Amino acid sequence: MINEIVMASGGFLDLITVKSEEVKSAIESVTFVVVILMVVITAVKTKLSIAAILMSAIVGGIVLWLVNGGINVTSELARDEFGSAPAIVNTQTVL
Repeated sequence: MINEIVMASGGFLDLITVKSEEVKSAIESVTFVVVILMVVITAVKTKLSIAAILMSAIVGGIVLWLVNGGINVTSELARDEFGSAPAIVNTQTVL
């Protein structure tokens, strides 16, 4: 039965790719729920303190950004920026 699944999907690597995308999607969903719960728990514990709610929401947003590939986005932006910079030309004067 496993051989039939592997052969029907085009190969073992295709199956791994599909499963890894499903796991990535599940991790993103679970992280979103955990961040929402964290903000709600912080709100209840601090008796609706605006500062604490805002800080937990900011931290939760950073966590969601990192889980969804924020570091990759930042590195790609930096690589594009430095890759498009003009070439530096060094000249030497010989006396």
